[in-house]
Amino acid sequence: MSPTNSNLLIVDDDDTIQRLLAIAAKDHGWHPIAARSGQESIELIDSGIQAVIMDVGLPGMDGIETISKLHELFPEVPVIMLTGSNDASTAVQALKAGANDYITKPFELQRLFDLLRATVKPSKSRKKPATPPKKRPNVSLETSSPRMKQLFRQAEKAASLNSTILLTGESGTGKTYIARQIHLLSPRAQENFITVSCPALPRELLETELFGHEKGAFTGASASRAGRFEQASQGTIFLDEIGDIPQELQPKLLNVLQDRELFRVGGNKLFKTNARVIAATNVDLHARVEAGTFREDLFYRLNIIELVIPPLRERKEDIPQIIRHILARIVANRNSEPWALTESAAAALQKFNWPGNIRQLENVLERATAFSDSPTINTDEIIGALESPTPAARAKQTLSEPGLTLQEIEREAFIQTYIRTGQNKAKTARELGISERSVYNLMGRHGLK
Repeated sequence: MSPTNSNLLIVDDDDTIQRLLAIAAKDHGWHPIAARSGQESIELIDSGIQAVIMDVGLPGMDGIETISKLHELFPEVPVIMLTGSNDASTAVQALKAGANDYITKPFELQRLFDLLRATVKPSKSRKKPATPPKKRPNVSLETSSPRMKQLFRQAEKAASLNSTILLTGESGTGKTYIARQIHLLSPRAQENFITVSCPALPRELLETELFGHEKGAFTGASASRAGRFEQASQGTIFLDEIGDIPQELQPKLLNVLQDRELFRVGGNKLFKTNARVIAATNVDLHARVEAGTFREDLFYRLNIIELVIPPLRERKEDIPQIIRHILARIVANRNSEPWALTESAAAALQKFNWPGNIRQLENVLERATAFSDSPTINTDEIIGALESPTPAARAKQTLSEPGLTLQEIEREAFIQTYIRTGQNKAKTARELGISERSVYNLMGRHGLK
């Protein structure tokens, strides 16, 4: 696509990520063009570009320097920075250089484009950014499980209300999916759905993420920035893993839930928000209230309507349907031929108890299809993916090898535990004797999704 027809510039030197972002951008109504370096992005940007998605790690001129140069050329064009780092300094540098916002890896594509939609504002000098035409929301609440049928009936009723919803259940059961479906079933379906992962950021960054900040609020805050509660004001804000929100921020969140008002960090102007709040947790909030790490009044403000999502092992009737959905998504993402399972392979998946729930099932199918030589997946390939020698078996072998550094031992021990618990962050934290936030930090440090 020629630059003159494009309105979104994607800057990333990873070809796979570049293609993935381009496909997702088209699905969201954008006309993307891609650059592999900062210099190339400077050569491609023109008055037709309405937004930029940029990775911080670029060859030659890095993302921070590139943002500064793009900002000099087109100061009104918003830039979303992609960074694999959770430390405050990288985010502050990006904001100081002129980035409008940032998102840390790993991230959901939908969250990125929700953020992009919330950040890009039409102006008199630029035409309105391309967005998909308004249509009937794509809501899929089909199930064969009696428990899930009851849950979906409750979700549909709750969707029409403005009440705060608390989704509880094990990690990987689909809480984000349920939250999005509730949003799509609600009168707010055409407004923003914005996700905030509470343990993914340090306290200082999470505070500005939720509530925004004013210019000069901290070193590097060269411009004011609206927080997620403001950006989701007419839509829905999804607070994922709310049980890990730092204690210091709990009173401020409580005030927003009670009064629908907030102050940005470093500001004294009162902002109102009409955001509908959906929160999710895989931990026992009652126990945390009793332990004194979670405010009781905040718990009751969040727990207006509780929807409990059962683990996959308790609704195995849905496994065939979930498999079809996952395989269809893999086909769409890879632009490949359709995949199918042999009868025995499907039976093997049906019998497994799935400690990591739907997320683990997704990982198994991703691995099995990645290494299969045929569009039909057989039992051996499924068993191979379930007993994958990557990374758990590798970790077991590696730990017995001499000459390992402390960092290598840490990485392999963490991966072993993380895989053994079915990628359940809460269980991993308990087994290792660390906080769930530390689990996220270790995931980022060791390059795990």
